[in-house]
Amino acid sequence: MSVVKGLETDGSWAAGVPVDSRQGGSIPRRVRAAALLIFLMVVLLVALALQAIHNLGSSSDVLLDTALPVQRQLLEIRDTQGQAEFYRRLAGVLPHSGYERTFRALVQREQQELQELLPIVQNRHPELGSRIMALSKALADYGRAGVQTKDGKAGQAGVDAALADLHASLRKLFTRESEQAAVARTRAVWLLYLLVAVTAALALWIPWRVAVALTRPLAEIRRALEDLGAGRATRLVREGPQEIRDLAASIETMQSRLREEERLRHLFLSQVSHELKTPLASARSGAELMLSERLGKLSQAQREVLEIISRQVQELYLAIQEMLDMHALQAQSLEYAVTDLELATQLQELCGRMQPLLDRRQQKMEIAVDAGLQVRADPKRLLQILSNLVSNAHKYSVSGDTIRVAARAEGAGVRIQVRDHGPGIPEALLGRVFERFFQVSASSNLPRGTGLGLAIARELVLAQHGEIRVRNHPQGGLSAEVWLPAPPPREAQP
Repeated sequence: MSVVKGLETDGSWAAGVPVDSRQGGSIPRRVRAAALLIFLMVVLLVALALQAIHNLGSSSDVLLDTALPVQRQLLEIRDTQGQAEFYRRLAGVLPHSGYERTFRALVQREQQELQELLPIVQNRHPELGSRIMALSKALADYGRAGVQTKDGKAGQAGVDAALADLHASLRKLFTRESEQAAVARTRAVWLLYLLVAVTAALALWIPWRVAVALTRPLAEIRRALEDLGAGRATRLVREGPQEIRDLAASIETMQSRLREEERLRHLFLSQVSHELKTPLASARSGAELMLSERLGKLSQAQREVLEIISRQVQELYLAIQEMLDMHALQAQSLEYAVTDLELATQLQELCGRMQPLLDRRQQKMEIAVDAGLQVRADPKRLLQILSNLVSNAHKYSVSGDTIRVAARAEGAGVRIQVRDHGPGIPEALLGRVFERFFQVSASSNLPRGTGLGLAIARELVLAQHGEIRVRNHPQGGLSAEVWLPAPPPREAQP
């Protein structure tokens, strides 16, 4: 035989409850910090994207405002240079025909065009400006050489070389600015992609953070409040923002107050119950003594009155005992002498105990149990469980009904079924029958109990590692079923 304490099924207000604490900033502070971080990140990405767009615009401006006008002007200068060379050669063949004057006018026009280009490029592109100045000098030398064949050819060669250098510098400018524009464009596109990706990531990250920071602590608080509402001790984890932790601290304070109130209530109930049991025991003994007629013969009317008094005193005594048992269960002070029990013997004892109650309404108890079937339980608590179930079946069964108690092996244990043929319980109320003080509405001629019988039975079953359920039987009536573990198999003898 072993003695075990009741399991912590519902908990008790009598014991302190630890509360974990995980620090975290307040919600406004964390929101402000996150908003500032996001703002700085977005500003940085936008600044980088704007810088890339600005670089792209600068390169485009250089190509449009400098390179292309210079290229166009150079093409015109090259055409003008071809005409000037043509007139120079004509002037060499026909010196007095005015061709030399035309030649010099064309060269002078080229110089003027170059002078117009020089302010455009000199400050922003010094290399290109120096090439234009070199071309302008070569044109001046070419114009001074006149129509002389030898000097003219040398001047033409100098102009061609200067034009080639200017073209080379212009190509270099085109290439550099085009590459910079391409890089700026690529950078701007990728930064915009990154901005979109960051925005999408934030759209996912922010709800996730809200779920982590608020939803989980709030779910814990909701569970704690449900436990408090059910009268169970709860364990809170203080985590998340400051407001959540303050709420958890408030719940802890409320729980401490409820524990104290529950302790005082249990103390009061225990004292009152014990004070009531003494006079009730005396009243019951007196009624039984008078019914035994050892104090004198009773008339039929006197016997009936004494029987009513005795029955009412007994019911009141049992109600007080139920409240004391519930108090002991909540305080986890019940002890269980768990041992291996022969179930048939226990059920026969149950039948003898309940028969006087059943005789009042001409009811019978039918027992069906296999020989040798054993359970591992406390014999006193097992009889209390089954007595509660049979008493409940007796109350809701009609006169002359048969209450059937059957047991069979199931898995690693034994299932005991108590079935009546009464009206049953509405399906919507089946989930509440194990609540304390809950009673299904019945006809007014039925006795009213405390609503603790099934609640006590449930606690006693759970404390002995069993299961209990109530269901409406398909063929009518109510079926209460208890499963309790069987003794472990003994090792085979060698």
